Amino acid sequence: MSSRHRSQDSAPWPPSLSRRTVLVGAAAAPAAGAAAPLAIPSPAAADPTKPYKALLSVDAKISRLRRRWARLEAHLSDELRSSPAGSEPESLRGAQELRDIDGMIELLLERRAALLEKLPTKGAATLEELIARLAVAERLIWNDDHLEAQTLIAGTRQDLASWLAHGRLPRA
Repeated sequence: MSSRHRSQDSAPWPPSLSRRTVLVGAAAAPAAGAAAPLAIPSPAAADPTKPYKALLSVDAKISRLRRRWARLEAHLSDELRSSPAGSEPESLRGAQELRDIDGMIELLLERRAALLEKLPTKGAATLEELIARLAVAERLIWNDDHLEAQTLIAGTRQDLASWLAHGRLPRA
């Protein structure tokens, strides 16, 4: 017996949705939205820092994968040196994970390059956008090659964020 009871004077229940119906509807939703756009702008579309945050998010994923790759490579190297010749299958599984990580990093680097090409380089609308732009510049500069420039950009970004947090901008 169903747990959905209907009293005699109530309206009928809508038909139950199958998992397949929900998945098909979710997949079709973007196409339906493109066919009939809404006139109300979304808050995310009005956020001028969104493209910078997207790039920083992709960059953070790349950094995490590179750290994982380095840890796994070190572990496999230690394992190969200390294990007898018969323990090769564990190394093969680790090697497969290294290849998987390489593939993910490659895709993310392509995505980061595409996002970087689309970033506005001038005409910031808000102080938040300037801070986000400096955060991207800070991430793009290699500490080993240009420590002074990276430090200058990081300090400028921090100063602007502090001014914004305190609601004051210094006068010239």
